[in-house]
Amino acid sequence: MGKWNLHHFYSKDSEIRKYLPPTSLFNAETLRKFMGKYGAVYIKPDNEHMGKGIIKAWRTPRGYAFVILRGNTIKCASLDRLYKEIKKRSLSQQYIIQKAIPLAKINGRPFDIRVMMMRNLQNRWQFFGLYSKVAGPKSIVTNVTSSRGYVTLFENSMKQSLRYSKKKTERVKRRLIHLSNKICKRAGKIRYYQKIGNDFAVDNKGKIWLIEVNFSYPGFKGFSKLPNQKYYWGIKKMNNILRKRRLQRVDNNRVKVHLDD
Repeated sequence: MGKWNLHHFYSKDSEIRKYLPPTSLFNAETLRKFMGKYGAVYIKPDNEHMGKGIIKAWRTPRGYAFVILRGNTIKCASLDRLYKEIKKRSLSQQYIIQKAIPLAKINGRPFDIRVMMMRNLQNRWQFFGLYSKVAGPKSIVTNVTSSRGYVTLFENSMKQSLRYSKKKTERVKRRLIHLSNKICKRAGKIRYYQKIGNDFAVDNKGKIWLIEVNFSYPGFKGFSKLPNQKYYWGIKKMNNILRKRRLQRVDNNRVKVHLDD
């Protein structure tokens, strides 16, 4: 399911909807509308992940400008030219356009937060850890690989960027876990998942935003780069259990098919 359909899917939940950035399908008209209303936007390929192909465009005193990932800034004198230049560099798929959230930053670099959720031994969704991904130099995305960024403890990122106390940081953490549970439970309406990685962001005023829901093999290697490895080993252990369960279900289905034959 692409970003556009996922946005619609989660917009139907009244609580989750409050955390979604304003989003539409990208075309000349929505570019004009969003740029006029927000002044800066993200334009994302509908079916890509890890930050691939993401564009940031914004209004300037003399026109407009945009950049892809961490490339060179391209300037345009008009909205029409901006649209044509973006289309010329786009992948062959539909794109979405979103309001550019003014993300909280660490030393001038934006960051977002990965919250890892997995099914436990009772088959219920459980929180297994979180960390912050800090964008690399001059990057518009926070994916560590694509942006050449780094990971840090969630607690450190909130203290460094927003000067949050331990108590306030803990409140944000509880909120992220609560939202992640809702997101994962709703995902069951699509299909059965064993693990989901939710990416959240906090803007420069402390508001939480849901950036992306990662269903397909959400990575957890970032946890291995944290000073405390407790999250990483907990996820790795549960990941092995889930893998064995998955293989067991496959074997059971093969036996059933054989017996039916």
